[in-house]
Amino acid sequence: MSKPRTILEVKKDQIDENLLALVAHVKKALEQSVACLESRDEAACNLIIENDSQVNDYRRLIEHECFTAIALHQPVAHDLREIITATRLADELERMADYASDIAAIVMQMDEVSLSGLGMENVKVMGSLSARMLDEVLAAYLDKDAKKARKAAELDDQLDAEQAKLIETLFGVMQSNPVTVPNASRMLWISHNLERCGDRATNIAEHVVFMLEAEAVSYTHLRAHET
Repeated sequence: MSKPRTILEVKKDQIDENLLALVAHVKKALEQSVACLESRDEAACNLIIENDSQVNDYRRLIEHECFTAIALHQPVAHDLREIITATRLADELERMADYASDIAAIVMQMDEVSLSGLGMENVKVMGSLSARMLDEVLAAYLDKDAKKARKAAELDDQLDAEQAKLIETLFGVMQSNPVTVPNASRMLWISHNLERCGDRATNIAEHVVFMLEAEAVSYTHLRAHET
């Protein structure tokens, strides 16, 4: 016969359900912001920006649930680390959604000229890597798997490398054709936002390792402890 579930366990499940919903919103915003760059769909860009308020609402809800659980149930040890980690994840996810909104706003400032030669493929790769990191750190959190968290953090190197290639391309284009400077500069800012998404996903990986191993780690430390 299975052991009856505690009220705290039920509350943690509710928190995880809301985290899943928050991740879905963030991933959708991230993917749509990169898609808008290619389509130049201003209505879609505006929708991403407007929907950011839903992400903020989820973050506040998760924080409220976590603080209530701490106040009413006084969790300790691993239970407490799980709840603290959930609040940190909500904050990191909310910031990722902000980056998606920033990308949408930048897209709406783009000049109505072709983006050919301005690293669109690099940006698409960066968007895919950011979304993949988000999926993998979430899986690490839900599966309670520190090894998965460390593997997810490795993808940040690929993201940084893709940004470096984009920067090299854009500076070359701007030097040879000054008319591209406005849009190329905006592409640089878009890549910056995607790179920051990767950094936030890496932070989540660090939080997951802390939750599972009670050890505060940095990305460098994560790599040093790979097995």
